[in-house]
Amino acid sequence: MSFTERQELIQSYENQIDEYEKKFEELLTELSWDFETLKIRKQETDGLMTCPFNAAHKVPVKSYERHHKSCELKQYGITSERGRRKQVPSSAFFYQNSPVVLSLNKEELQKTAADGSANSSVGQGLTVSQRLEEYEKEMAAFNRIRSERKQQRRDDYQNFDEIWEAVQKKKGENQGYKSRAELLAEQRDYKRRRKSYRAKNIKITQRTPTQVHRDLIAAYMEDFKLLKEFEMESQSGY
Repeated sequence: MSFTERQELIQSYENQIDEYEKKFEELLTELSWDFETLKIRKQETDGLMTCPFNAAHKVPVKSYERHHKSCELKQYGITSERGRRKQVPSSAFFYQNSPVVLSLNKEELQKTAADGSANSSVGQGLTVSQRLEEYEKEMAAFNRIRSERKQQRRDDYQNFDEIWEAVQKKKGENQGYKSRAELLAEQRDYKRRRKSYRAKNIKITQRTPTQVHRDLIAAYMEDFKLLKEFEMESQSGY
């Protein structure tokens, strides 16, 4: 291709481009737009996201997640009023005084992770004096907690002994002693029985291990009942 032919080809391309620009300007004029408005629209469109359920929906990035949920409900025939669900109330209120239940939520976990990463000492070695100081601090806290628990246990045992003595004393008062008339009545009834009945009664009154355990459990239950009554009387007295 000669130089003249190349020049003619370039000139034809330029003429086509000029025609396309004129048509494009006419189209913008019909839409009451101009090149500056078109640039602004292009910048706004670049910051939008297309809805996967409806390509005509152009949504900003900030509100894309909310629009995605509502458009998904409409796609499956669920209106916004029917698809809207109330948030389930938290059950943390019922466990706020419980010492063994922890309340964890997204905000607290993120805050704890951020604080931990900010105060993290990973990769920072401690000197010998710093490690010794940390060890002594931990041992002091450990000894303090152990002494407090020992003292609390000692106080509990001491109070239990006092309560047990009071319960036994009350039990003796409740049982009392048999009067002379009751003893004479038992002796009279025993003499009236025949010897054969008394001999048979010896075999009958021999208790099995199960009966012994049953009587032992009954005695303990009686002691616990008296202990409960004593505690209730002590609380009412305060």
